[in-house]
Amino acid sequence: MFRATSALFSKASRLPLTSKKANKDFYKGTGALNVLRRKRIALADRKGQQLDNKTWTLMTHRLDELRVPAYIVPPGLNDPDNLRPYVYRGSEEAGGTPVNPKPGYPDGPRMTSTGFDAAYYRKVSGGVYQRRAVKDGVAIEEK
Repeated sequence: MFRATSALFSKASRLPLTSKKANKDFYKGTGALNVLRRKRIALADRKGQQLDNKTWTLMTHRLDELRVPAYIVPPGLNDPDNLRPYVYRGSEEAGGTPVNPKPGYPDGPRMTSTGFDAAYYRKVSGGVYQRRAVKDGVAIEEK
């Protein structure tokens, strides 16, 4: 007696899935594709002068060298000996960050055979108080 309509079984009702019709974790992206996969390109030469637009399709299988990004090395970085990571763990004279390992990490303060005694507590807590004072901007007198 009751029957589903034929429109429910047809392919016409299969609309493309969008983020509004799916679950909360479904994300299709913004639609901004890779630069090298664009169909229409606003061309510019290496000096920044605007060239004519042209159409480029994926069927050519050739890279347009004007579209490949070119990176310029800043002055003073040509020498590989001057390259350092963002956090340089070297000496302070060379512009590095001093290494103060925390307890439990390699090269960090170790407990003696007596265990967690007063001397070890003073050694560990002194660094904590010093870091807290530096963070608050208060100078601590050393004893």
